[in-house]
Amino acid sequence: MAKAVSTIPRSRPAARPTTRTIKPRSAEARRAAKSPVARVVTRRDATNGMRRVIMVSASIAVLAIMVMFLVVAFQTRIAETQMKIDKINSQIQAERDRYDALRLERSALRDPARLVVEATAMGMIPGTGTDFTTVEPTSVAAVLVSTGGVDPEYMSDSEDPLENYGAVKALIGGQP
Repeated sequence: MAKAVSTIPRSRPAARPTTRTIKPRSAEARRAAKSPVARVVTRRDATNGMRRVIMVSASIAVLAIMVMFLVVAFQTRIAETQMKIDKINSQIQAERDRYDALRLERSALRDPARLVVEATAMGMIPGTGTDFTTVEPTSVAAVLVSTGGVDPEYMSDSEDPLENYGAVKALIGGQP
């Protein structure tokens, strides 16, 4: 009545289909292989044209990625330069503000009313009047020559620099 466990037939697992593609040998098999059904293309099946297309598209993709990196690097460099320019502009503005503050302080220090107050605090008294003295030009020239201010050869009255002016004006008829 009871059968032994060992005598129960066991089912075998189904055989797996192989994914190996076989290169068609006949013309008819080749036409069938070109059908629009999706299939795995192995390296043997790839033609030179397909390899070229793959290489060109891979090269274009790599080139596009490199161009994107260059654009990002260029934009970063522009941003760094703009930050430096902004920093310099803020330094320029700070120095202009400092210059204006120093000018204000200088004008306050040079105020005549303040100078009078400071002078009287030092014991100075205001002047009573002004006297002008005339000095002869030859005396001024002698002082300049003795101090090295004027070359002595320029001191001679041998030639007037405007002497030829009248002759030139007469020649051109009074036109400039």
